[in-house]
Amino acid sequence: MTASMRMGKVDVKEFELDEEAANIFTGPSAESKVSDEDVVKSSPQVSQWQVFILVAGHAMCASCLLVVNKWALKVFPFVWTLTTLQFSFAAFATYVAGKVGLVTVDDICWKKLTAFFPAAGMFFITITAGNAVVSVSNVDTFIVMRSVVPIPSAILESVMLGEPYPAPRSWLGLATVLIGAICYSMVNQGLLVGSASWVILYLILMPLDGVLIKHLVNESGLSPWGLVLYNNLCALGPGVLFSLLLELGNEKDRSEMFRVLTETPLLVGTPILLSCWTGLAISFFQLSVRKVVSSTFFMVLGVSNKILSVLLNQIAQLDSNRNVSSIGSVLVSIAGAILFQQTVKGKGISQAKGGVDAKNFTQAGRVLVVLGVFSAAAISVYNKHA
Repeated sequence: MTASMRMGKVDVKEFELDEEAANIFTGPSAESKVSDEDVVKSSPQVSQWQVFILVAGHAMCASCLLVVNKWALKVFPFVWTLTTLQFSFAAFATYVAGKVGLVTVDDICWKKLTAFFPAAGMFFITITAGNAVVSVSNVDTFIVMRSVVPIPSAILESVMLGEPYPAPRSWLGLATVLIGAICYSMVNQGLLVGSASWVILYLILMPLDGVLIKHLVNESGLSPWGLVLYNNLCALGPGVLFSLLLELGNEKDRSEMFRVLTETPLLVGTPILLSCWTGLAISFFQLSVRKVVSSTFFMVLGVSNKILSVLLNQIAQLDSNRNVSSIGSVLVSIAGAILFQQTVKGKGISQAKGGVDAKNFTQAGRVLVVLGVFSAAAISVYNKHA
């Protein structure tokens, strides 16, 4: 029985550890599957060790992906195409793995695809915006930008999903995150102008992303690897469309892609392939984590695990920014994130009682996705011609 399909209170002693550990990664066996209706009506209750495994896996993958994406975009500076390649690889690999029996993957159902599209669409936009920020700025800028997100997310999920409001000490942690972000901005004379529009879009959509995906993941009734397939398959549609419109359809960009891929195939192909594999891993871990923790804790997790990104980025020397004050500001933000996690009710595990109007929530999600996608496309076109 997996973390994402567990119903009611759990006595860990009732289950064999090896069987549970295997099911976390492969999905439930046929005997352990439950109906979609049961999944929707019940909240997953998981043991602390299962949460730890999922959180640790997500932290490692997220930390590596940020640095790998920076590397890939340095040698292949095409944000839309790189993001689409990552979605394509994840969807194809998951589908094949399911067909050969390596993991349990839900069958593709058009009704479920359309219901899950708002979550995947929002995921697509935020990934694209994040890659764009990393491409035109530095890794530290992205980390501090990400550090601000938990503050509006905490308010939004309390209103929309019924999560408890953070305690005063938890707000102190979030305030520390913001102080670190402000200090970083002062040390570095503010955010880079080239990334400002992407930063604004990211900061608007990321809190909505957390709440929307948390809701739809819980409502979907999909297995862990089914979530990976549906998420990447849905995101692939707009990815292909905007890659063709904004990059592959442009003669100059197409010629440049062909040149870098043919002149230095190993130098360019290696980071692209690594980013695809890392993207597949983080798809699994982040969707599984989102299902069992609150959306604010997930956002805070996304900040706290970036300490490894800072270290990896300095080792790889991908940015010229190696100022001690700058790195110190990033670490202050991370410390605030950790303080929040330690003081929030449930240690971040979702405490929501439900009661959300699923139909209206999903419709609102579709509208937000459409607005977000076209905003991202407009920013991309403007920056290219500015």
